[in-house]
Amino acid sequence: MIDVLVIGAGPTGLVAAIDALRHGLSVRIVDQNERRSPHSKALVLHSRSLEVLDDLGCVGAVLEAGREFKALNLVAGGARLGRIEFSTLSWDDAPYPVWLTIPQSETERCLEERLNALGGAVERQTALRSAREVQGGVEVELARADGTVETCRAAWLIGCDGARSDVRRCLKVPLVGDSSGEVFVLADVALESPLTDAEGYNVLSPEGVLLIVPMKTPGQVRLIAHLPKARPEDSVQVDLPMLQRLVDSRTGLRTKLSSLGWTSVFSPKHFIAGALRVGRVFLAGDAAHIHSPVGGQGLNTGIQDSYNLIWKLALVHRGRAPSSLLDTYEAERHPVGERMIRGVRRATRGLTLRPRLLQWVRNRRAALLLRFARVRNLMGAPLGMMQLRYPRSIATTAEAGARAAQQASSPHLTGRLRGPHHTLLVLDGRRAPLTPLEVGALAELARGLAGPAVEVLHVHPSPSSAEQLDDRDGLIHRAFGAHEPAAVWIRPDKYVAFRGDARAPETLRAFLQHLFTPHPQEKPHE
Repeated sequence: MIDVLVIGAGPTGLVAAIDALRHGLSVRIVDQNERRSPHSKALVLHSRSLEVLDDLGCVGAVLEAGREFKALNLVAGGARLGRIEFSTLSWDDAPYPVWLTIPQSETERCLEERLNALGGAVERQTALRSAREVQGGVEVELARADGTVETCRAAWLIGCDGARSDVRRCLKVPLVGDSSGEVFVLADVALESPLTDAEGYNVLSPEGVLLIVPMKTPGQVRLIAHLPKARPEDSVQVDLPMLQRLVDSRTGLRTKLSSLGWTSVFSPKHFIAGALRVGRVFLAGDAAHIHSPVGGQGLNTGIQDSYNLIWKLALVHRGRAPSSLLDTYEAERHPVGERMIRGVRRATRGLTLRPRLLQWVRNRRAALLLRFARVRNLMGAPLGMMQLRYPRSIATTAEAGARAAQQASSPHLTGRLRGPHHTLLVLDGRRAPLTPLEVGALAELARGLAGPAVEVLHVHPSPSSAEQLDDRDGLIHRAFGAHEPAAVWIRPDKYVAFRGDARAPETLRAFLQHLFTPHPQEKPHE
């Protein structure tokens, strides 16, 4: 029996498989398609996702395969209503303060190459036919292209198989939400125009909104256009003449379109799965939440779903934590999906207004709001998913819940956080530093309860050993507000799980005993 079976080899599934291998779990990842999709699909990677890919060891390849999305222009009636230049926004301490435009096919290539380097491989032309939970695991039937059916057992099953998820079907988990009833056309084309390359344009035309998104290759763009007169059941023919008329009429510019690539006609749907966990089976990515592509949130949310889940799965699988830790996956990620869908639904409704008066009010309001830096900054760290907070649970105390790197911009800390381990930061404080005995006692406590899964770092102004972290400029102490000695526990997904008084170790002990002590009836999986 393998430890983890991942269904679906899109970005969400590949991240799950990569992270499971990093945590020492045995993994199979299967996909029903014959080969990796050549289509561009999701185009934008946000800041938090790039941070995750850094930890997984493939951000360099992704950055090389992508291109910085420099600005977004809001246009109506031939006039610019506002401009958001991403490099000028507030990004907190993000190590990757960018929108990266990169075809999903390239994101998947980079992730699959990283999976291969770790010893994993995607098994293609393999589809899930059935799944049922059995004692100590999940039994599935996998159907291959040659007609053979394999029965496979895994301790855990993760469904990353998209909006039409077979895993979700097998679980009989309902989708909650609604369909917009609107119709959009999407097309990748070469565009010759007076528009600035590497910048995006949101054209608010009376005939319908037109989004122009820059792609990796200069001169190549993604067109996303609302078709107000179409209905979801209509047959829409997408070709260059149709797109040329649409672009020219809505922009009022002289343009030339050529090299038509991937196209799609879609009606935005906004749904979330009623549950993300059923026993030993989990849903992530589009299998868990479906929505409009406005804002480029879907792929990014899926990557972070997997990153949130796998470290918890590894602990429970090895018997190092109670199975209730896995409930925090849904408790933490389901609200994220709900908030995302609400925001995308509101944005989609705003972009698809039909009455001219409401369009005029929308345009005037947008032009006014974009004058304020506070509004423009919403497209930086918040949309980049850098400011998520998780609620109190077995995995996070009430005093914590925020992304760790958000609280400390020191490059010394960032480098030491990389990897699938937990981290205990012991901060001396600015007034009365800890003694070596006090630091040693905290380290012993942490290792005694968490074992080799934790790295202990003593944050010190004058480091003299590998276990001491250089903070001679005081950045880390200031970021954590450590005027007095503090103990900070950082999870493998780089969120702060605990913050307390370093001279009151009983509170840290209580947290770690709650997190790392399994239920007496739970046994480690060998």
